[in-house]
Amino acid sequence: MGSTRTVATIILGVLVIVALPRSASGDWPVFDHDAARSGYAFGDNTITLTNVARLHRRWVATFDAPADGAPILVSSVALSPSATQTLLFQETLRGTTYAINAHSGAIVWKRTTQGPNITNSMPAEDPSGQWIYAPGVDAHVHKFAASNGRESFGSGFPLRVTWFPQIEKDGTSLNVANGYLYATTGGYFGDRGQYDGHVVTLRLRDGQVHVVNSLCHYIHRLITTLGECPYSKSGIWAREGAVVDPDPSMAGRIYVATGNGRFDANQGGQDYGDSVLAIGADGFSLLDTFTPNDYILLGSEDIDLGSTAPVMLPRESESSTPLMAIQGGKDGVLRLLNRQHLGGVGGELQDYNLSHPIFTAPAVWTDRSGTTWIFVNTLSGMTALQLVTTDGKSALRGIWSSRVGGTSPVVANGIVFAARNNAVHAMNARNGNVVWSSSQSSAGGSIGLVHWESPIVVNGWLYISDESGNLTAYSL
Repeated sequence: MGSTRTVATIILGVLVIVALPRSASGDWPVFDHDAARSGYAFGDNTITLTNVARLHRRWVATFDAPADGAPILVSSVALSPSATQTLLFQETLRGTTYAINAHSGAIVWKRTTQGPNITNSMPAEDPSGQWIYAPGVDAHVHKFAASNGRESFGSGFPLRVTWFPQIEKDGTSLNVANGYLYATTGGYFGDRGQYDGHVVTLRLRDGQVHVVNSLCHYIHRLITTLGECPYSKSGIWAREGAVVDPDPSMAGRIYVATGNGRFDANQGGQDYGDSVLAIGADGFSLLDTFTPNDYILLGSEDIDLGSTAPVMLPRESESSTPLMAIQGGKDGVLRLLNRQHLGGVGGELQDYNLSHPIFTAPAVWTDRSGTTWIFVNTLSGMTALQLVTTDGKSALRGIWSSRVGGTSPVVANGIVFAARNNAVHAMNARNGNVVWSSSQSSAGGSIGLVHWESPIVVNGWLYISDESGNLTAYSL
């Protein structure tokens, strides 16, 4: 970890000099670590299976409302010509963006928006590290200076993502890749109103905006009048929002999964309920689609395919379908897809039934032998799978399962971290054995209830928010 710094702490009248490792340069710039939403902190080896039991609560920050998601982290934010800080950024349900000192928990700045409802969305870091993009409850995404929260106007900002914030929610995590900002929208709990799923793409260099609508795809802009599209629903509401293909051969295309809504089965159709959509990197062209054979049943029984988003798997060179993805859903089925040809209606490579609804973002880990692992949380617990290829044919194979599950997991150095009500757990990625829990007495204190909150693990620290409106930090 490089050089250390000393911190003087007075405990019961005794001066204690503590050596702390200098912050690593690693960031956690978007939800689930990277634009492909892998949930894998590759290269971060600070926490190990032998020292993870030493994780201890360091601080708790309190917000104006729960932050129903995960923070991002930006290292070395320049607060002055001679001073930098590592900052966390998190969004609360009320549309308040917080900047928090990652080592002390001190609130550095906050910015609040006003609107009729809530947001479950999460911020994203600009590649420069100087700006962050933050959702609001005012139907817009804002551009704030990372150092002080000063808002930048122009070049498309603030970016409008809906004309109807009372019925269309900016509820998924923002993403940044390919020189673009990606935002998606869905409906609120209860599926009320004439809402539509939107994919809004802004080109960062000049503010050009493209929109793909999951219903009435022929309308190439945000719908401005209720009833302009005669259909409703088909929201994009998975935690991951837009997922970016990490393989260079796929030219940065993005993927979203939609919820219940009309599906037009005719070739060249315009309505894509319960489907996976592959869209060009510029957010303009619909390139490919996948829809399960039982889409009518999914829609009639409120079994959204889009309760989670496509999971990008690493290139499998021995496979006849080397570029694959996994799409889950409320029906608990993992569908293995060919990213080079999603397959239209019923074109999946394999169905793997977990038998429980999936509302989380799975994590993907490649071990030292090159084996691909997938970790999926359902209401019943966590399942670990491997991608196995035999004679050119790839398939998912279950390895272990555990009742210790929770919300969207992340993986760091062979350890899976996941939050559930009142605790964060760390498990050995290879066998599911619990190696640490924030509920154990040595952890120094635990968390409250969780909904969609999930942890991040970066530079030897673990951060997790909860339904009590707190953000809690643990480190070795």
